[in-house]
Amino acid sequence: MSKLNDQIAEIVLPCGEMDKTLTFFSNELGFQLESIYPADNPIDAVIYGFGLRIRLKKDDTISPGVITITGKTTGNLIAPNGTEIRFKHSGDSYFLPKGNQSLQISKLNEPKWKIGRAGMEYRNLISDRYGGRFIASHIRIQKAGPVPDYVHYHKIRFQMIYCYKGWGKVVYEDQGDPFTFTEGDCFLQPPEIRHRVLENSDQFEVIEITSPASHMTCTDPNLELPNSNIDPTQIFNGQTFIIHKAENANWEDWRNPGFIMRDIGIAEATHDLAQVQVVKSSGNKTSFTEKHETEFHFIFLLNGSMELLFQGNRNYNLGSGDSITIPSLTEFSIGQCPDGTQFLEILFA
Repeated sequence: MSKLNDQIAEIVLPCGEMDKTLTFFSNELGFQLESIYPADNPIDAVIYGFGLRIRLKKDDTISPGVITITGKTTGNLIAPNGTEIRFKHSGDSYFLPKGNQSLQISKLNEPKWKIGRAGMEYRNLISDRYGGRFIASHIRIQKAGPVPDYVHYHKIRFQMIYCYKGWGKVVYEDQGDPFTFTEGDCFLQPPEIRHRVLENSDQFEVIEITSPASHMTCTDPNLELPNSNIDPTQIFNGQTFIIHKAENANWEDWRNPGFIMRDIGIAEATHDLAQVQVVKSSGNKTSFTEKHETEFHFIFLLNGSMELLFQGNRNYNLGSGDSITIPSLTEFSIGQCPDGTQFLEILFA
């Protein structure tokens, strides 16, 4: 194959009724005509605009396709040749579905691992992804060594990563030299902060919570990390980067007796979008029932065991590595929960 430098790339679309199609692309969208052939009965025309070169060709077997134009306009149009024109606002970095809530349990002994980005293994912890509003992933890399990752960022509203087992080495935009995070550590990854995973230990595992579930991951090959600018207070789309080190954490009373917690600090960094804490069973417990008016309530059992009691005498037993989502305004209580049991809890406002 010859080198691509001296070639021109173009998208080929059906012309439909050539005159109407050209008028639409010119008057409605602002494309310019480059060439047309033949003049008396055109079957081929080239137009260009928005950095895009299109050849309109008389061939009904060609798909009409979809063109997305980013700018100040929103909405959809259909061209005379059938091409769908989708307008996207330039400020839209992600689409957040309306979503839905349901009680869902994921069991570690029923694994469904898939190979994802950069060779990492993923286990989906919420089967329907809350209607596309949230994704909770158990991610692992089983062998130690460098990670074939690259500088990238995510177009998201929220993302946090908790180190479940082992350790990983990562580097972040404006945060200085690479650092290692180990079991129990957690960090908030603000929207569109550039980062890269460098290496990991054997049996490295993390829990990652992201909203929305389907989001764009973009590369940034022009940025080398670590970069020269160092500013830990830098704001990325309204949030700041934080790393919570388990070894330095202070334990305090949880909202119910018989439990203590260490707060991750994500509420402050996200302006109360989400609360994240690690909770430990400890001491004398008293019976309680609670419910939360919340967009998202997720529990991942880090170790030990837990019995959750719900309305209608529904009981669910969780073991290490299991997780559950609790719908808004659903009454529940914690039954059997031996001392030392720990779980990760995420609550959205």
